[in-house]
Amino acid sequence: MSTNRSDQIQSWLDLLCQMVPGIGQAVLVRNSPGDEPVVRWPSAETIHEDVMMAANLASSQRKLVTTTLSVATDTDVAVDTIIAVPLTRFENVNGALAVLVNIKPSQQSTTIQMLRWGEKWLGLLPSLRCPEVAEPARKIPRLGGLAEKIQSRRGASTFLVLGALFVALVLVNGTYRVTGAANLEGEIQRAVVAPFDGYVAAAHARAGKTVVAGELIAELDTQDLMLEQQKFAAEINEYDHQYRQALTERNNTQAHIFKSRVGQAEAQLNLTKEKIKRSRLVSSLNGVIISGDLSRSLGAPVKTGDVLFEVAPLDEYRLIILVDEKQVVDVTDGLRGALTLKSMPNEKLPFVVEKVSPVFTSDGQGSAYRVEARLVDRPEGLRPGMEGIAKIDIDKRRFGWIFFHELVDVLKLWAWRWLP
Repeated sequence: MSTNRSDQIQSWLDLLCQMVPGIGQAVLVRNSPGDEPVVRWPSAETIHEDVMMAANLASSQRKLVTTTLSVATDTDVAVDTIIAVPLTRFENVNGALAVLVNIKPSQQSTTIQMLRWGEKWLGLLPSLRCPEVAEPARKIPRLGGLAEKIQSRRGASTFLVLGALFVALVLVNGTYRVTGAANLEGEIQRAVVAPFDGYVAAAHARAGKTVVAGELIAELDTQDLMLEQQKFAAEINEYDHQYRQALTERNNTQAHIFKSRVGQAEAQLNLTKEKIKRSRLVSSLNGVIISGDLSRSLGAPVKTGDVLFEVAPLDEYRLIILVDEKQVVDVTDGLRGALTLKSMPNEKLPFVVEKVSPVFTSDGQGSAYRVEARLVDRPEGLRPGMEGIAKIDIDKRRFGWIFFHELVDVLKLWAWRWLP
């Protein structure tokens, strides 16, 4: 291998090793005739025997080889790891690259990716380019001037298209939008709860039914309450009789006691009557039942305060948009956007952002914040619980920034994590 070619490969290996965090040794094994068989980093250091063995194994079997030189007691502790990557992308580059790095197990995939990037750079060295690349160009004159003209025009057209695309990305503005999953909720939701401990006697409606204010939805069993009503009515008659007898005997103390008992029994009777009245569960507004079905729970017990039904209006909605944490900083109150529902894919419903809530949800891939918005138009067919995709218009920005800012942000975070 020529001195120029050897110097280029050594410089490439030095640069790559400076970019890989935690690297201790590196070796490039070459099997091509006339090439120097081994290029090492650091160049004056003896390469570990296991590193050479891994490089030869990766070169001969043409596959990735990884091994560790020590066993970690904790999964989050860095250990000495050998990674050998075969050079398979270029026909004139035959061999393998092996490195000894001190990394955590979770960092292994990132290190392998950086080594594969380095393999791409190796193929770009001038001394390693395939001489056959220029062969088609030499054959064109044999086909006559027509082929040369076609290739020239195609090259010019490609250049013009790429140039126009670059100018559009750099100079032309577009609308920057934030996209998120959206869900329709009722502006208000009324709960129909169990007024007392009892049992379900009848169910006249279930989720999905449209109801009007005052419409009967379900009934609770009142048999026990009717018995209590009779009991308290009898107690009132008894205490009232004893009260009158005490007055006849001029026993004011006993008369006062029985009068108090009459009042207590009357209070219990009024409470029982109120429970019987409230055993008929009715809707408090015009709307649709969005949850609750007691048709399969007849005779089942319920506790005081149990939510049996939820009713939402059909003409008042609130739009909930889940915005990714990376973009929620761009969303403010008053911004406008458009919503497309799964049930109405051909319609774009305009909306206005009303509130950016600090409430968020996490699904393991990141956090999404809850943004509340108000629909400008309410077409027929809307129902609470409908889902779709919402896009919030932020402002005008360069197309290049719109298309590539997320990639730039990812690279910045990666650099912040790995660079010293």
